[in-house]
Amino acid sequence: MDPLVLLDQAVAQEKLPRAIAKKVRLKMKVVQGAVERVEKASGLRYPPYYIEPALPVSKTAAEYGQMGVLFARVIPTTVTGSVVILVQFSAALVAYGTKGTIEAVAAHEFTHYVDLVRKLSTTDVVSDEVATTLYEASFADAERTVPAKRLFTEKALVALVSRKFKYDLVDAALTKKVGDSWVAKNLPIHYVGPEENVVKLSMDVVAKTRFDPAVLAKVAEMEQKAGS
Repeated sequence: MDPLVLLDQAVAQEKLPRAIAKKVRLKMKVVQGAVERVEKASGLRYPPYYIEPALPVSKTAAEYGQMGVLFARVIPTTVTGSVVILVQFSAALVAYGTKGTIEAVAAHEFTHYVDLVRKLSTTDVVSDEVATTLYEASFADAERTVPAKRLFTEKALVALVSRKFKYDLVDAALTKKVGDSWVAKNLPIHYVGPEENVVKLSMDVVAKTRFDPAVLAKVAEMEQKAGS
């Protein structure tokens, strides 16, 4: 898939300035480099990814007046009767994030991806009745990752993820830059409610999905080592 399809649409619809899109395009080599670093460190293929032109922001009634920027997310969806897991990188992250931050985010989201494959692949469908229900899983960030040190062989990458993520991404400079150059300038924002942070997939579709065998083998290997 072309990771810039939605970005191009936003520019064509005049929802996003061409200058921002140009900045994102120039930084795509950094994103690709980050993906390649993760693949080398894990020995696995990175899932399909795309650039989201609107800035995803989490805002709930319980946190009135507060918002959390979702610089990247793992999004499971259904395509032709099968589960497809995508990684969404925000245009703001790509435009304003440093190389180190983008690499840390790419690696962190990959830990989410592998964990989601683990959860979905071990969900047992025992009857037709169960197959008509929905699989729901909280997107609580700290609860849906596999430890970076168990997934990546590159110690420097593991250290980078540990330094950049303390539950959420820690990057004061990026947060300020996005606040000043995106939010304050009324560039597109997509408010994400709690209901959007829940995986809802047909159990029948989950059962029929064939996940990447290499990821499943890695999951089995990590679980075996954890149990030994």
